[in-house]
This record gives sequence, C-alpha cells and structure tokens, in this order.
Amino acid sequence: MMFRFLLAAVFLLWNFCASYNVCAQNPRNFLGIKLRPEVLAIIEEVENKTGKKIYAEFVEQENYTIGSSFIAEENGVPVVLIDYKLENDTRQLEAVIVHEILHLRLRVNNYPTYIFSPTIQTAKGRAIDVEQSNINDLKDLIEHRIFRAEMEKFGLHKFINIAREGIEGARSDKGKADGQDDSINFARAALEYVNQSDVDELRKIYAANGWTRALQTGDEIARIIKLANIKTPQEAEAIFLKCLLKLYPPPSSVYTFRFAADPKNKVFRRLIINTSRNQRKRN
Repeated sequence: MMFRFLLAAVFLLWNFCASYNVCAQNPRNFLGIKLRPEVLAIIEEVENKTGKKIYAEFVEQENYTIGSSFIAEENGVPVVLIDYKLENDTRQLEAVIVHEILHLRLRVNNYPTYIFSPTIQTAKGRAIDVEQSNINDLKDLIEHRIFRAEMEKFGLHKFINIAREGIEGARSDKGKADGQDDSINFARAALEYVNQSDVDELRKIYAANGWTRALQTGDEIARIIKLANIKTPQEAEAIFLKCLLKLYPPPSSVYTFRFAADPKNKVFRRLIINTSRNQRKRN
C-alpha cells in the first residue's frame, strides 16, 4: 500500500511538472549523468516528436525492475523512471537510462504496445487483469532485440544483467506449477543474460523443477526473436504474433489472435489483442 501511495505521488508530481515545464530533464545532465552525443540525438528525436520534454525521476521499482518508460496518455509526456538504488552506480545508471530512451524512440516511431481486450477470459479471470504483464514483457523482449546492436555499440549491454534475480527466483519457486511468466523468464535468459553459464544454470533449475513446458516455450520464443530482423513496426507486430501464439496456443487451428488499434489512445500506438476465427481460403 505504501508503494502504491508513493508511486501515485510521483505520478502526480511529474504530471504537475510536465504541465508547467519546471521539472523536465536537462539532457546534458540526465539524472546526474552526462550523456553521449548519440543519445542526446535520440532524446531530441523523442522530444521533437512528442512536443514535450522527457520527465525522469528516481523511484522505487518492484519485481526486479530497474527501469521503465512510457508516454503518458493524459498529456503525451515521455517518462523515464529509474530505480533509486542505481543513483550511485554510474555505469549501470547510464545503461538503464539509454535502454529506456531507446524504448521511447520506438514509441514515437509507431512501434506499438499491446493490451488484452477486456472480453478475453482465462481460468484465472480476465486476461487483462492476470496475464497483461506477460504481454508487456514479451513486447519488451522484442524491442530489446531491435536495439541490442546500439546497446552493444555503446558498450552498455553488459551492465544490465539480472541473471542472479532470475536464477534465484526460479530456484525459490520449486514445487510450483510453471506458467507463461516462466516461459517469458527463460526466453529473457536465452536472449539477454550476459554469461552463457547463467543460462545453463537456469535451464538445469527449470528441469529440476519439472518445468518442461515453460522451458520448451521459452526456447521457442527466444529462437523466433533471435532469428528476426525487425526493421519496421509491421515486422515487430508479425514477430509478436508468432510469439503470442507460442505463449498462448489457441485450442485449435480454427482460432487465432487479431490486433486492432485502440481508438481511445491518441498519443501513441496501442493495439488491442482479441481472438478470432481463421478465415478459410475461398477457391
């Protein structure tokens, strides 16, 4: 409850600041970090296309998250939130800031976010309530692959390594049934862990936990993303759909997922995920 109150207070603060232009970041001293010229150019692109200065803040993140970014639907302000524990870790702080700014660049260039339709139900409840975080994570995995080369060029990719958290989390969940979140976590390991030895260790833990399905699905999703060469938003959507069908396989080939633009969101591109019947080819 305290975290929710704190986060709500933060949102109110940046909303006020953005409205009156008193708290926007100076990109040459972004949360205390002097950014390289290539990153300053990306910030300029984001701010030119949104017409707003980026708002950034240190906040407490949850569930092993060290950074997040989005464009606020209410006022179109691009936002970067960084875990406060990175404030004194210059290398990792720069890596996470640049990582989040690269996400924002995709937002302003029509790479979509996704949201489940409220009509889709699961055994645990509405998909938008119980499965949306997996969709968000899947979208992020694809976007990380899109800008991986830039993170490597900057020499920053090695400073974002959450292998220990993933390994300890899987180990502590021994005895629990695996789910889609475990598939996503293994796909993340296969795609993003810095050291192959950590991926191998996680694979052994999944096997010991009996998480055969999550291991197989995670491997399949990682393979799809790794082999993709995404250059456009449409190509990103196609890869997302392939992965989505692996993560949530329809009960039969008659059914699939379809995307539709969210008419309520005028600030950035968001697609609503719904189900539909495959149309038979007509002769």
